[in-house]
Amino acid sequence: MPQPHIEVLGVYRLAVSDELLQEQFHILYGDDLPEWEIPLAKQLCVDQLESVVLIETLIKDRDSQFRVSDFTQPQDGIPRDSWQAPWAEAYLSLDGESLLVKRWSEPPQDEHFRCAFFLHFYQPEKPLRTSYGELICPPSKDMPTRLKQLVPFEPVD
Repeated sequence: MPQPHIEVLGVYRLAVSDELLQEQFHILYGDDLPEWEIPLAKQLCVDQLESVVLIETLIKDRDSQFRVSDFTQPQDGIPRDSWQAPWAEAYLSLDGESLLVKRWSEPPQDEHFRCAFFLHFYQPEKPLRTSYGELICPPSKDMPTRLKQLVPFEPVD
């Protein structure tokens, strides 16, 4: 029986537009913030959004040990259960051109597929933990159009 394997295909930066920044600001702070707090709050939103990446992985020979929730990065001084978790995951075909299941669904039954997910406060110098061990990620780059369309980012609180 082949050994399960995960490969990081890419780490993609989130394009932070003025529209996305405004939407995230409104979700986090609403409209009642005192005028003097707005610049700091906007900077906090920018920092948060600029820390987000989309990580695309290739899963081969997946077994019952695979959990998308296992993807994380160690965070010094923070308990393991408070580390960042994958968010808004999508399961893609092997060529990465289509969704295998509807977003927010359980993983497909396939043994081989791609998984893409957002991770907040990404730290490029730290390994990515997975169900099958740690991986070193490639340098981040701009997100391809296909992933912007298949796995759109939605602001969160």
